[in-house]
Amino acid sequence: MNSEEIIGKTVVNMKAEKLGVVKDVAYHASGKKALIISSPEGLDKIYPFDQAVAIKDVVLLDENMSSPLPRSQVPPAYQVPTALAATSMNQPPPIPRFTSAVANAPPMTTKTCPSCQRQNRLQSKFCVQCGKPL
Repeated sequence: MNSEEIIGKTVVNMKAEKLGVVKDVAYHASGKKALIISSPEGLDKIYPFDQAVAIKDVVLLDENMSSPLPRSQVPPAYQVPTALAATSMNQPPPIPRFTSAVANAPPMTTKTCPSCQRQNRLQSKFCVQCGKPL
């Protein structure tokens, strides 16, 4: 199941209490998935994806379920300020920019998409953001 199918679904716990709505899907450095859930109080909480027991019309979470997570993993219901919540995984990564030129390195040149103004690598034939030909 991809993130577009999960985002926006209501999340309930095993007692049928509404926990909130799935705001986004995040990934830990170890590769494990997590759900970012926006609570009715306006707080964002992160739950390991392993706690999702069922995903149909709603997402059913078992908050008592413990999964083996690395020590650096976010605790099961870590509250995140909205401004610091993870960005959408659907956005393309930015093209790296360097402030100082590396010795003997040619300058990095890019193409600008005429449709969406996104900077693309010179070798690109299609825009990485909108997919239109360059």
